[in-house]
Amino acid sequence: MKNKSYKKTYSYSKLNSYKSCPQKFKIIYIDKIRNQNEGIEAFMGKRVHEVLEWLYLDPEINKKFISFDSIMAKYNELWNDKWHDSIFMAKCKFDKTFYNKKTLYDIGVDCLGNYYRNFNLNGIFNQNVYKIELGFQCTVGGNVFRGFIDRIDVDDKGFIDVIDYKTGKKSKTIYNAKNDFQLAIYYKAVMDLFPDFQKIRLNFYNLREKKKDKMVIQAEYDEKKLNKIIKNINDVVYDINHEEDFIAKESLLCEWCYYWDDCEVKASQNPAIRL
Repeated sequence: MKNKSYKKTYSYSKLNSYKSCPQKFKIIYIDKIRNQNEGIEAFMGKRVHEVLEWLYLDPEINKKFISFDSIMAKYNELWNDKWHDSIFMAKCKFDKTFYNKKTLYDIGVDCLGNYYRNFNLNGIFNQNVYKIELGFQCTVGGNVFRGFIDRIDVDDKGFIDVIDYKTGKKSKTIYNAKNDFQLAIYYKAVMDLFPDFQKIRLNFYNLREKKKDKMVIQAEYDEKKLNKIIKNINDVVYDINHEEDFIAKESLLCEWCYYWDDCEVKASQNPAIRL
């Protein structure tokens, strides 16, 4: 029997959730169980994204000097204002001396510092930013997808750069970029938004990397490559819609999951450290 309880609108995060653990997908998207628990790594990543979003909100940014101190002030403001009582760190990672709340805070500082050094000229940011946090809805292989794109740059030649910021420890590679579901979905959305585009370039910005050539990972799709990725996306959508059991997939990722109370294979609460 097909699963009929899932609303047929998709996103990259939903597909990724299903691939990592079908039961977590069911808990969140079918049973509609949500909680406020959040991992410290995700919290840090959101604050870094928000600072870079704030940086480009001013349409006159390319005429103003922006100090790193002002960026740090915004980071501190967001970190403190949005901190809450349900932020956790995986017990397997926590170390009172070497890996704790301050460690992640400092990683966020490093991410912003790396970006600042690589993308400003004497305190001036002159990127061709068209839109930040752009919401979209598009059709991918006959399925409706929604989401947000971190940033889109457009130059006067019609060249479009789709930019996705990454704050994770493991940097994305050119192989990742060429085969990534998320970037393919963004590509389809941008094709609809800019039908007269000359070229669409897909970029991961690995913000933990200090050097620009390692930070910026860029890829382009031809029609054959795009169609292959779309087929893979459709295969996951098919599996979701024909899933019956949603069996939990236990792995190291369980340490970063805060739905143990609702999981059929976990007999205790997640032992993560509340920060």
